[in-house]
Amino acid sequence: MGNGGLYIFALCIFAVWSAALCASDMRWRRLPNPLTVPPALACLLVCITAPVLAWGLVWPALYFVAGKGIGGGDVKLAVTLGVVLMALGGLGAVLVAVALSGAATVVLGLALRLPRLAHGPQMLGAAWAVGTFVGLNGSV
Repeated sequence: MGNGGLYIFALCIFAVWSAALCASDMRWRRLPNPLTVPPALACLLVCITAPVLAWGLVWPALYFVAGKGIGGGDVKLAVTLGVVLMALGGLGAVLVAVALSGAATVVLGLALRLPRLAHGPQMLGAAWAVGTFVGLNGSV
């Protein structure tokens, strides 16, 4: 398998992982530890070997200090998404995804008239959108 095949394989794994997280969060409003902790730990280890990627931890740091309304699963998911987006497109990509996911959650909550809403699907959607944009354009 060449680099192209490996890239497609990684995208497929990420797509299945994203779908499983979305389904869980929408149905039970939980992002399960077996799906969030291992990739988050792997990303933290990557940050040790490539410290510049630690800037991706801005996303979970923002959620951690926000406190109320953001669940622990969202924080763990933000570790993985932030580090991956940092690797793909830098800090700009991370910040755009944070803003996009927050805006999507607010708009969806207002449109559906729901006081509480699962946030994981919007986080994943924003990460996919920003990652795809960066992949096609080279930067945000």
